[in-house]
Amino acid sequence: MIGTMNFSSPVLTNLNNRGFLYQITDYKALDDLFCGNNKIVCYVGVDPTAKSLHVGHLLWIKLINILQQAGVYPIIIIGGATGRIGDPTWKDKERVMLDSAIIASNTKSITDKLQKFIKFDSVKNPAILLNNDEWISKINYIDFLKDFGPLFSVNKMLAMDSVSSRLARQQHLSFLEFNYAILQAYDFLYLFENYGCRLQIGGADQWSNMISGVDLIRKKTGKTAIGASMPLLTTAGGKKMGKTENGAIWLDENLTSPFDFWQFWRNVDDRDATKLMKLFTNIDIEEINAYDSFVGKPEINAAKIILANAITIFVHPNADLDAINANAKNLANDRFDVENVETFEVENGTKVDKILVLANLAPSLTFAKRLIDGNGVKINGKLVDSYHVEITNECLLSVGKKKIVNIKIRDR
Repeated sequence: MIGTMNFSSPVLTNLNNRGFLYQITDYKALDDLFCGNNKIVCYVGVDPTAKSLHVGHLLWIKLINILQQAGVYPIIIIGGATGRIGDPTWKDKERVMLDSAIIASNTKSITDKLQKFIKFDSVKNPAILLNNDEWISKINYIDFLKDFGPLFSVNKMLAMDSVSSRLARQQHLSFLEFNYAILQAYDFLYLFENYGCRLQIGGADQWSNMISGVDLIRKKTGKTAIGASMPLLTTAGGKKMGKTENGAIWLDENLTSPFDFWQFWRNVDDRDATKLMKLFTNIDIEEINAYDSFVGKPEINAAKIILANAITIFVHPNADLDAINANAKNLANDRFDVENVETFEVENGTKVDKILVLANLAPSLTFAKRLIDGNGVKINGKLVDSYHVEITNECLLSVGKKKIVNIKIRDR
């Protein structure tokens, strides 16, 4: 976060106070852009490397929401081309290559979900959804090298954190991945020339790539473009937010149920509660700051419930918050409204450790057995003392005080 930097623009001041801004290539140019009367176009990109967006994407989605409400024209780029390459940013190894069919399927899933978060019509400044495969696939390799090769310094590219850190660890970095920054920079130039886009938004791990785009536009056109990064979502303990022992927290209700999604936010570290409220709720900052004195005390739970309710209804507008809150409250007392918990069907006689894995309550059989051995699993409120227990009737299966599913026996 850029902290004490003062902006003349009320929009930027609000974003900075809420913690959205981390690095900016040109503070004054950005402030002037938002203080002027010209049309503001910004863009953010996402590669379709998974079939759903996850918690890590919520930060830029919420930022785009705020900017669109302020009159900015957003462009969302789906990386149909760059997604086939893989960004080396901070990764220990090369990304697994995805074939065209998977890229296409992921693109459709992500596109469908984005349309629920961002306004692409019915407003004066509708967002635009583009796929960079539309222009990158038309590139002639020799012409591209001739036109853009002289504008990129290999010395600077080797100094990028994402590249230098991989090389310092003596880990493989393919020439394919090395090209990613060039193509992302070309995306920015293309949008600058064809859509009047002067601002790129991305995570802090995209900073080097954004600088490449700003530099390319300056060298190619002599004009100023701006890159603005957001902080990576991390916990007070320094871990990347959005991961659990069972994997990522997805925005697709078929991958992460609304109840589990709500529980994730309800159970964040007390120290993260007000930071996340500033980012993901519309509550006044002064009111949020009042909760700071409750960190480590039971009163902070009220803030975490407000946070969980706000984010859940934003991501899952049809979720029954009353039922979710009631089930969460009753979870410790083993009382549940069966109609409002996720249901899994299993074969008659399936062992409980296997069911824990099938119901996404444990990532592996080994982990499931560890949960049972640690007295962390209950059936209808009674502790399970053996992983050889077989399920023969409908029941409620719970893990700790955070997760519960309704188990039904599949009809033969």
